[in-house]
Amino acid sequence: GDVWNAGTDANVYITVYGERGDTGPRLLHRGKKPILFEKGQVDVFYVEAVHLGNIRKIIIGHDGTGLGAGWFLDKVVLKESKGSSREFVFPCERWLDEGEDDGKIVRELLVEDQPMTRNIKEKEMWEIEKWK
Repeated sequence: GDVWNAGTDANVYITVYGERGDTGPRLLHRGKKPILFEKGQVDVFYVEAVHLGNIRKIIIGHDGTGLGAGWFLDKVVLKESKGSSREFVFPCERWLDEGEDDGKIVRELLVEDQPMTRNIKEKEMWEIEKWK
């Protein structure tokens, strides 16, 4: 996001969920840029996984480490493969920061235009995910 102090130095994790399963938590640490998750920056990562079918949701969060761990996330865009034109957009436009917004550092994001199907606290979901 392009908000003051929006970047983070924390370790960022993502789990992608589809109709055929999920990726398990993946650390996003090998991006195309030398410094990741900076204010206003678009970061690109390649995540290898089995075919998950139609993508339904993601859980994204960070571990709260480092100075200024809070992070403002605009959105996540997933592509099926490097050459694919099929995209899944997950709007967020919120802080993942213990001192901002609602204090949560993990968010469940549904693919754009998909209605909410479950009401589970994000922190509980993160606890489940990180131990898979």
